[in-house]
Amino acid sequence: MALIEITGVSRYFGARCIFASVNLSVPARARIGVVGRNGEGKSTLLRVIAELEPDSGKIHKASGVRLGYLSQGLPDYTSTVFEEAMAGRPEVLQAASRMRELEGRMAASGGEDTVALLREYAKAQSRFEALNGYALEYEVATILAGLSFRQDAWRLHARDLSGGQKVRLNLARLLVSQPDVLLLDEPTNHLDIGGAEWLESFLSRYPGAIIIVSHDRRFLDTLVDRIWEVEAGEVTSYRGNFSSFMQQKQENLRRHAQEYAEQQELIKRTQLFIQKWKANARRAGQARSREKMLQRLKPVDKPRQHATLKLKLSPATDTGKEVLLLQGFSKGFDRTLFSGVDLLVLRGERIALVGPNGCGKTTFLKCLLGEESYEGTVKWGAGVRQAYYAQDPSFDSSDRTVLDEVRCLGVPPGEARDLLGRFLFSGDDANKRVSNLSGGEKSRLALLKLVLSDANVLLLDEPTNHLDLPSRSALEDALAGFQGTIIFASHDRYFIDRIATKILWFENGAVSVFQGNYSEFKAVREAAQVPQGQEAGLRQETQRREGSATAGCLETQLAAREIIAELDGRIQALEAEISELEAREQELVALLADPHTYSRGEIPVREWGQVRAKLADLYRSWEKLMEAREKWDKARP
Repeated sequence: MALIEITGVSRYFGARCIFASVNLSVPARARIGVVGRNGEGKSTLLRVIAELEPDSGKIHKASGVRLGYLSQGLPDYTSTVFEEAMAGRPEVLQAASRMRELEGRMAASGGEDTVALLREYAKAQSRFEALNGYALEYEVATILAGLSFRQDAWRLHARDLSGGQKVRLNLARLLVSQPDVLLLDEPTNHLDIGGAEWLESFLSRYPGAIIIVSHDRRFLDTLVDRIWEVEAGEVTSYRGNFSSFMQQKQENLRRHAQEYAEQQELIKRTQLFIQKWKANARRAGQARSREKMLQRLKPVDKPRQHATLKLKLSPATDTGKEVLLLQGFSKGFDRTLFSGVDLLVLRGERIALVGPNGCGKTTFLKCLLGEESYEGTVKWGAGVRQAYYAQDPSFDSSDRTVLDEVRCLGVPPGEARDLLGRFLFSGDDANKRVSNLSGGEKSRLALLKLVLSDANVLLLDEPTNHLDLPSRSALEDALAGFQGTIIFASHDRYFIDRIATKILWFENGAVSVFQGNYSEFKAVREAAQVPQGQEAGLRQETQRREGSATAGCLETQLAAREIIAELDGRIQALEAEISELEAREQELVALLADPHTYSRGEIPVREWGQVRAKLADLYRSWEKLMEAREKWDKARP
């Protein structure tokens, strides 16, 4: 059953066609990624599905289907962060408000009928329980933590948040609301790596349908099973994830180019035949026949040639072998960002700074540049020539045109225009004022200046921000071929895997160094978190499969005992926590059953609900551990 049917839909911006005659379907539990170059209409497509009237065609939504739309715009917040996230379920808040109202009336009751109030309260409480209200606070806390909101920020007023934090809060409220169809426009913007991975995990379990506009290739590869490509006024659907889509698209382009070339060759041969024989009495009939064939021939469109970013980074000179030495490198404000970093950077290394938002990656780069104070030693090697790419590029004068900005670097006018063309500033784009550029245009102009720097050491802060997928690929290719040294901060996992040879992981004021890319780092990090007994079991399973039967039998017994002992310890700790909470639940039940409680001011209904929700979660965890223990007990020789 389709939740949404899109039939013959078109949308125009003035006289310009954004897309036309779009026919698409959104089945239940769909996982759809929307891709395309900047400005092609990806966000417009989502808005038309969510809220805009199409200029022609119809969008039919199945009866009762609720849509939730994450746009790039932001609402006006009036409450705290936690309350705004809770507002994703207004019916629960209304039921809770009714309970608070009745609690207040019971606490202040004079001659008012307490029995009647208790009846009303019982109704309100039943409504709250039916809506799973007691679990909502726990759920909201989980979502806020997953989207990188620190607990001390939950009680802040939402209007005081930064722009990026407001986008994340908007996403949190949407996830709490649990609509049947999620429409997400760049949901990983402003998320760090941990937040993006948490969102991936959350959405992979989401029971509804999801349509996502994103430039995050790893996110699209992990999550979606269908791609909608918006290009040149058309929306084409492909089965599979992003990598599958790229393979299909390349094959389609190759086949299209071949069909076009073959048809052009056929037309050329046919026209030569007609020209040669149309005046010949014996073969004029054949010539006319071929003329009619050409008239009936359905032309194959010439393959579209998209302008692509042409980017090559070439250092003017080489550095020495030792590029940078850090000793005791530290920085802190009200808290420590990084401390005691000792690091030797060698020529040709590509070092990724990775960690949660606010951990100090940008500050680390600025300290290396000498733009901020620090403690310890920063010693650059011989022949080093640095260039810095800021996360949000800025320029000396916003009143300059794009052409002026390049000419200020000593580039002659003709050469400057050619150079701008390589960076997709064509025609009148060169005369745009810098202040009027979009985020993507500013990024491309900053990359152009990076190319002209001739630097041999690049310091890059989130260089893929604001770039569409083709531009990201061009940047990756340029950096992969760069012969100098790169130190960069990024949360784009695909980009880090493609470029990095070393990871600096920032966490709680400490910096860990890992040789390899992000996927390798993550695999080692996750392996380190596996309980020792399970690790032994995995080693044993490998040996067993390789045929080491005798040794395997002994190790299987040892591994099973270790794992069962580990599980028994976790079960025992969980049972102790459950017993403690069950005792507290009984205390709260007794208090709520006592009529005198309602005249003392504070009625512990909320705590009782939270204890019940926590117990339900612990019971589920206990059941899973018991199932695991039973399996290992049966598997033990």
